[in-house]
Amino acid sequence: MISAQFLLTSALLTLALPTFSTPLSKPSVRATCDYTVDISNPLLPFLDYPAFRAAASDAVAALEEFSVTGRAPAKQGDALTCDRIRVRKEWRQLTYDEKKAYIQAEKCLMKAPNYGLTANETFSLHDGLTGAHAQGFTRFHAGAKFLIFHRWFVWMHGNALEKECNYTGPVPYWDYTLDSEKENPYDSPVFSTDPEIGFGDGGSVAINELGGRAGGYIVENGAFAGYRPNLPEPHYLVRNFTPDALYNPDNKYGVGLKNTYNKAARDRVLSATNFWDFETMIDGLDEPAFRSVHNSVHFMIGGDAQSFNWLEGTPWNGREVFGANDPLFYLHHGNVDHVFWEWQNKAEFHQFDYSGREGASDSFCDAVPTNNMGPDIPVALALKTEWYPQCYTYEY
Repeated sequence: MISAQFLLTSALLTLALPTFSTPLSKPSVRATCDYTVDISNPLLPFLDYPAFRAAASDAVAALEEFSVTGRAPAKQGDALTCDRIRVRKEWRQLTYDEKKAYIQAEKCLMKAPNYGLTANETFSLHDGLTGAHAQGFTRFHAGAKFLIFHRWFVWMHGNALEKECNYTGPVPYWDYTLDSEKENPYDSPVFSTDPEIGFGDGGSVAINELGGRAGGYIVENGAFAGYRPNLPEPHYLVRNFTPDALYNPDNKYGVGLKNTYNKAARDRVLSATNFWDFETMIDGLDEPAFRSVHNSVHFMIGGDAQSFNWLEGTPWNGREVFGANDPLFYLHHGNVDHVFWEWQNKAEFHQFDYSGREGASDSFCDAVPTNNMGPDIPVALALKTEWYPQCYTYEY
């Protein structure tokens, strides 16, 4: 079973991110811009690149209006109009058949062509998405673009499930506050070992195929038993569960693992009065990063999903991250986006608020680097989920 020494070593790691002392409550940036989406490299056949360009133009116009009035745009551009709004649901709210269909679609992505997202054409579309998240990750982590990029990334994954693998059900997220009061935080339905609807548990067979600290326990049950991602090199998908007592020995961190993602932690994040405060709190930029709602769950799962310190001692450390190898990545970041969506809907001003740390020039017309998952888009296009092309909302 799991080695206590191995787990403790993992638990004591801190994310390889800079320490920030930036004051909270930075005012939002006001700006105007002339942004045109470049659609000269249409790699993915299931995306409507010209429609993206038109929607981006309308989104920028809407944000320019907001920057002047401080209120939601009086009229939405036609290019932002959705044919229908899809409703995302918490994993527990899906029926057995919906869960089964989602898992089957996820496994379909693991065999689908990557359309040039990776240099190796034998790698899957699932690998391609992981690669897009890995490249230049510092451009969209621990900064203003973190929430925007990951919203777009999770949407792109869901879009690929639909267009490439014919998935028609709700895109799920994992609300771990529902599990935070349990004696065992791993007693969650997402860790089910059911071969049709389970994501698998923490495994029992230790392995390290990549060197350094990149070891863990093979996911050997559930629907993804024996799955071998190709990035950074082919290896078994591994996890390294970090139970509460090992995460916080002797109360060293001042808070237990479950307290990093419980309702009180979420409510603290939702109390933010502007975008940068929100990003700072949900991403742990105002405290040890591993204690944040976002990062602590990566540590809780461990292995591929941990991403940062997991790669210490390997050639990829500090250059790339491969957390999206684990299918649970999308349910986790779906929940991060759900909390972001909740915050945006608390006040009219929140919907289009966007800013960076003190002294930064972050603006709604900045490009979000998608690494060929469609064209780069302006931040403005991802700020409202009910706009085309995202076209979704959440079931509370």
